[in-house]
Amino acid sequence: MRDTYQTILLVDHVAEAIDSIIDACSHIALRPVKVSTAYNCDYAKELLNEHDFSLVIAGLSETFTVDDIASLAEFHAPKPILVLMPEAKCDQVLLALRKGANDVFIQSEIAEKSADFSDSIAKLLLLADLIEKKLHYRNELEKSLSELQIDQQAALQIQQNMLPDKELNVGGLLARYLLIPSLYLSGDFVDVVPIDADKTMFYLADVSGHGASSALVTVLLKNMTNRLVRNYNRSSSFDILSPVNTLYRINSELLETELGKHLSIFVGLFDNKDSSLTYAIGGHHPMPILTDAVGTRFLEGRGMPVGLFPEPLFDERKLQLLDEFEITLFSDGILEMLPEGNMSAKEQRLIDAVIAVNGAGPDVIKEALLPDIINDAPDDIAIMTVCRQ
Repeated sequence: MRDTYQTILLVDHVAEAIDSIIDACSHIALRPVKVSTAYNCDYAKELLNEHDFSLVIAGLSETFTVDDIASLAEFHAPKPILVLMPEAKCDQVLLALRKGANDVFIQSEIAEKSADFSDSIAKLLLLADLIEKKLHYRNELEKSLSELQIDQQAALQIQQNMLPDKELNVGGLLARYLLIPSLYLSGDFVDVVPIDADKTMFYLADVSGHGASSALVTVLLKNMTNRLVRNYNRSSSFDILSPVNTLYRINSELLETELGKHLSIFVGLFDNKDSSLTYAIGGHHPMPILTDAVGTRFLEGRGMPVGLFPEPLFDERKLQLLDEFEITLFSDGILEMLPEGNMSAKEQRLIDAVIAVNGAGPDVIKEALLPDIINDAPDDIAIMTVCRQ
């Protein structure tokens, strides 16, 4: 909170001008003014180091020269300094201004130019007031930014705790992923959810937008899928066994939040018992890439984004997997960074990278596609691989 008054520091030989200064301050429609004095430059520096003055008025003398103005200005910056000179010397006036004075008056002329003197003090105190407000707002902004950073760090810790291990063996699958957020928090999210001894659900979601609001939706998404697993375990709902039903549940609950957020998502359900993959697409692009003994190709399917429409259409498909396979998933942030000009070329680049790394994992895929990107990408980037070897 700013002081309710402004302060003026008088330095050295200004005794003759004190009455004029007090009179000038009494006619200024700003905050009340308090006046302090210092009888030399060194003492003035001590006071400036300990206290915050609005304006410094310094009188030149044998002990306070023009060269001392620069030293005083350094301590008092960015607030103004008014210099009083014993006589009118053009070169001294110019030098005082160059050393940091905001205005210069001749002491003997203050009485006859009292209106100009009062006007100058009023303007300098107004300037000081504006500078103090600016510093106050900056301090408040820095305080708010610091609090926001603490909140973001807490949110990041929550989001990190929700993510699975970077490398996870579950239900006959080896799952690995890489997340590169465009901001401090990510709107991309991945998860691997064991349902029972044979079935494992995995997904990659890309929430619209960036930052904290999108990251909040990933918290809701994690909570929704966990709740579906709990419902399955107590036999109250079996939606988790159907990727398309899972998407419908997420869609309805996301619309109920009225956050104005939607997401694209791929949901896969792997059954280790019969080596099958059941999956559904919620507006996700690029499509996941399947690699096995047959070759490397995109999965097929379509579906609307999740959280946009009350009655969306989703496509659920099922396929048999070979004994050895790998599924590679990307968020669309990867496509924005690829230099190829058209979508077909970008998709072929993804296929080529997956073939080239030969199952080495998301980090190696990222290096093959975007070797120079570490962070600060224009969009969140997520890469996930799921395989049985």
